[in-house]
Parts: sequence; C-alpha cells; structure tokens
Amino acid sequence: MRVEILEPSGCCQGVNNAISLALKARSEHKDKNVYILGMLVHNETVINELTKHHIETIIAPTLFDALNKVNDGVVIFTAHGHDEKLNALATKKGLIVYDSTCAFVKVNHHHIQNAIKDNHQVIFIGKKNHPETDASLAISPEVILFDIKDGLDYKKIIDQEPVIVCQTTLSIYEVKDIQEDIFKHFPKAKALKSVCNATYERQKALNNISSSCDLILIVGSNNSSNTSKLYEISKKLYKNKEIRQIKTVKDLFDSNLDKYHYITIVGGASTPKNVLEEIKEYLLTK
Repeated sequence: MRVEILEPSGCCQGVNNAISLALKARSEHKDKNVYILGMLVHNETVINELTKHHIETIIAPTLFDALNKVNDGVVIFTAHGHDEKLNALATKKGLIVYDSTCAFVKVNHHHIQNAIKDNHQVIFIGKKNHPETDASLAISPEVILFDIKDGLDYKKIIDQEPVIVCQTTLSIYEVKDIQEDIFKHFPKAKALKSVCNATYERQKALNNISSSCDLILIVGSNNSSNTSKLYEISKKLYKNKEIRQIKTVKDLFDSNLDKYHYITIVGGASTPKNVLEEIKEYLLTK
C-alpha cells in the first residue's frame, strides 16, 4: 500500500499562534485558573491537549454565556474573533485577558471597520452561527450576512457599492459563485480577498492528488469549517474516488482497508501534523 500526506499539512500559523498563546497564559499564571471561551480552534485533539495543561474550555450557547461562568483568573478569546464588548465585560470582572484572534480574521475586521467608516454596507459571506461569522456581524448593524446555506435578502442592501468580505475558511469556489451572484444585483460591489492563505493553499493542493489514488482521507473535526470544505471540494473533484472525513486514526480501526492500494491523507488547517503521521503509520502496517 502506498500512503502519502498531501502538502501543505499540519496546523496553520494562526492555529499554532493560538496554541502558543494559551500555553503562555498557563505558564505566566501558574496559580490561577485559565479558561478558553469556546473552542480555541476547531479540533478536539488540540482541545484535549490543552486540557492536560489544566486549561479549561468553556462551551456555552454564546461567548457572553461562557464569560458569565468565569469569576476569576484568566480568559482566552479564541482564534475565530469575538464581539469587542466582551473585552470590557472581562475587564469589569477583573479577569486577565489573552486574545488569540487569527491575524487573517483581524485583517477582515479591519476591512469591515474601514468600509463602515466610509459609509458602506458590508456583505459578509459566512456560515450562520459560526464564531467567526458572529464576531464579524457584531462589528456593526451594517454588516449583513450572506449565509452560505440560506442566502441573502437583497432588500436589506441599500448601498449600491457594498463591500464583500467572507469567512476566512470557506471554499474559494463557493465564494466565487456567491460573489458573482452579488455582482448581478450590485455591479459596483467591491469584493475583498478574505479566504486565508492556509485555507486557499490546502484547497488548491487538492488538484495535485494522483489519479492512481483510490482513497482520500480528509482529517479534521466535524465542526472545522476549513476541513469540511476540503471534503466538499474533494467530492466534486473526484467523483470516482472514495472520500472519507475522519477525526483521528481511531476512526479507521473497524475499517477493512485491504482493497486500497494508494491512500492520500489531507489535513485541515487546524489538524496537528502528528495526527496525520499517526494515521500514515497505521495504514502502512495494513
């Protein structure tokens, strides 16, 4: 059996920075409780590792609900961004704050803020209720969601030159189609490059999978947007190949893999490299 890991692989810089910041918060405040408001990144393996360092992840309906559960110590905002009102609330509660918002998300927020200052509406293409989407919508009522599933009520847009920004982890092909639909309604709309480099590079790399490959394994958490998009794109590109999305090597333990001769492992931007290597080592023993 031939097994390869498609490059680029491993956690992107934004994910690595978030993990490093969480560990830094732990080391700098050894005598305090350390909490992450929501999943630092969308990968269970990463969350489990942080738990081993006594960093608690608080899951709640909203980040405000999560913050209400914390009365002391350190809070960490996730890589996806957050409503800025949370900063003031955390400070008011006397909490120590660390912010691991991804640099690409911050750039998008900057674009949105500038558009609002220039009196433009912003059409934000994203997944409803995703933390990155929620953070972007919280910037201003003039940020209008184009939900990737439910679309957009164009009557909400009164600006003839709206600015288009999108969630950093979407499919570049999906975004292109949605932008074209928006341009039909608003030819003068301005679309900004919003999909992050790590997402873009992994999606483009899918075109490099060998024609001899007979099984593609997309590795990452179910709630990871960039991982889900890798799966969706693979399904469209390779209709004659078997494609599975798994979390870890454990998902393969009950699988009969004897019929496969060439397997390609594709990791999401929040999937650690050691998870991919463990899968590869397991497959090579089959």
